[in-house]
Amino acid sequence: MALTRSGKAVGTGGKKIKFSEDGELPSGTEALLVTSRESTQEPEQSDAASESESEEDSDEAPEEESVSQSKSALLSKMKEQEKLEQKLRKQEREKRKQRDLHYKQQQDAKREKIKELVAADELPDLLPEEALESDNDDDVSPTIHTKNGKHLRTEDFEKEDAAMRKKMKLEKLRNLKEMRNQALKKGPVYVQVQHDTTSKNRVPRAEQSVLSTKSQWLQRESLNRK
Repeated sequence: MALTRSGKAVGTGGKKIKFSEDGELPSGTEALLVTSRESTQEPEQSDAASESESEEDSDEAPEEESVSQSKSALLSKMKEQEKLEQKLRKQEREKRKQRDLHYKQQQDAKREKIKELVAADELPDLLPEEALESDNDDDVSPTIHTKNGKHLRTEDFEKEDAAMRKKMKLEKLRNLKEMRNQALKKGPVYVQVQHDTTSKNRVPRAEQSVLSTKSQWLQRESLNRK
């Protein structure tokens, strides 16, 4: 406990002290000189400092929060962009794979068609008479006469299989030759596969439009035909 010059007590207890009639302090007390300026300004300064610190903290808190929100939004946007790019790359790979498969199928079909045309060119113009006669003979299914209780031999089955294979081969040759002689219409023209030995003697098929144009040209009015 301390006393100021004005006679006020300074302390935390708030206890009042009475002076004696002679103006002396009671026993057990100690005098302390404190100016009124110091006693009044120090609490005000401490209060002002605490208020300024609290204001600075309150100003910095919203700024830090806004920076954190912007950072999280940017990271989220970057992740979405990366996912979209991965999806686009996957779709592009699938499209490329489908194109490669389609191109491969086209090439395989083209090679098979070329093989068929080459095989048709290698066929003779006329099949041998023996082959045709054997083909006619094969139309009648072979009958094997066996006695009761006698099994068919292996040679009989082999002969029947050979006859069937021969018949199928001749049928295939006949179909290829017919296909070679056919003319297929491809747009405005007809396409026909011709054999090398007869291509010089065979006249190509004439177009109806060409014939009509030729007739109109020969019968034009400028010739004054009667």
